[in-house]
Amino acid sequence: MTKAEQNFISEIQKNVILIGFAAITVLAFLMRLPLFPHETGDWQNYLAIWIGQLKAYKGISGIGQNIGEYYVPYMLFLNIIARTPFNDLSEIKMLSVVFDFVMAFAAAVLVCGGRKRMLSGKGLAVFTVMLLSPVVFLDSAYWGQCDSIYTAALVLCLHFLFKERYRMTWIFFGIALAMKLQAVFLLPVLLIYYFAAKRMSIVNALYAAVIFIGAALPAVIAGRGIGNTLTIYARQAGLYKYLTMSCPNIYSIMAGDYDSFAKLGILMTLCILGFGACLFIKRRYTSPYAYMTLAAWTTTVCIYFLPAMHERYVYLACILTLLWAAMTRRRTDMAAAIGFNLVSLISFTKYLFGNLDLNFVPLAIWNLVIVFFLTYRLLTIREKAESPMDLERGRRPQATAGDVSPDPILQKEEEV
Repeated sequence: MTKAEQNFISEIQKNVILIGFAAITVLAFLMRLPLFPHETGDWQNYLAIWIGQLKAYKGISGIGQNIGEYYVPYMLFLNIIARTPFNDLSEIKMLSVVFDFVMAFAAAVLVCGGRKRMLSGKGLAVFTVMLLSPVVFLDSAYWGQCDSIYTAALVLCLHFLFKERYRMTWIFFGIALAMKLQAVFLLPVLLIYYFAAKRMSIVNALYAAVIFIGAALPAVIAGRGIGNTLTIYARQAGLYKYLTMSCPNIYSIMAGDYDSFAKLGILMTLCILGFGACLFIKRRYTSPYAYMTLAAWTTTVCIYFLPAMHERYVYLACILTLLWAAMTRRRTDMAAAIGFNLVSLISFTKYLFGNLDLNFVPLAIWNLVIVFFLTYRLLTIREKAESPMDLERGRRPQATAGDVSPDPILQKEEEV
């Protein structure tokens, strides 16, 4: 081997992780490009019509009308692309694809504990899994949905929660909520942390409120009433009167009419979440591992027991279960996360590929098994009341009276 070859290979070895990130970025983008031309019913029956309606108004005056079902930021984006010379569908998908990469980057930062640490084999693995997940690229590049946008913000929300940077935690929660209503699935985690850890002032929640209200201003300036604008989500929540819309949850097994079971389902969900809240508040959990488990469990419980869930509402739970499994590094947890994502992917096929004969009962039963498994993991968390910053620095917290045994996964990570 010549000296030039040795120097070349040495440079490759030094920068192999960066090269890996660059290669995955390019390949993942090229994977998505052929999917851009596909038109779904959501595009033909909703988005294309809304864009046409927005074009009929000058400037931003269109978002001052009762057009669309999204909150103001995304409708403002649709209003902008309605006035560009480019392909509207491609622009919609491009925005979501860009946030696929933002979300993958945020996921690597979350699992690795920071931007510097993400430049590792673990960071590259998480980045790759996020971008190559069929749930992710079908949702953005094929379906044209914007779930990666609010999910990216929620992943960053969790990252800053684990870093105890509570202002940024609520800022990113506010951004997520301004993009999509399903961001509320993570709200119980933040509220439980507030009561269990006793470290975060609830005053920080005002940042989320300011962002959410501030996001309404363009529509208000365009002539829409403030009350009408701020209640978009309330009207959206009551728009669909079905217990389940191709979401493999309890209503796929226990079919019934919406009016009889919707309130029951909401109350049942609140009771289950209340159980998790009591458990965490009693045990005073504070570690990233505990709250990553709680986030995966909470979002899965919400989509499984709440009525009127679309199949794509599982998107956030799919991402969080994968990140939870990446943090625990248990084979059983990884199998559960992959299984949950696979079931979600299969449920997509009814709408995306016309799989009308799909039987949702076995899918719903499998998801129920995952819910029980996550509940078991929630019940068996063993940790001291330790600070996320202590964990990051590799410090072992001092034992105090009433502390339970530390989680073996956390112990193993500290030893490494």
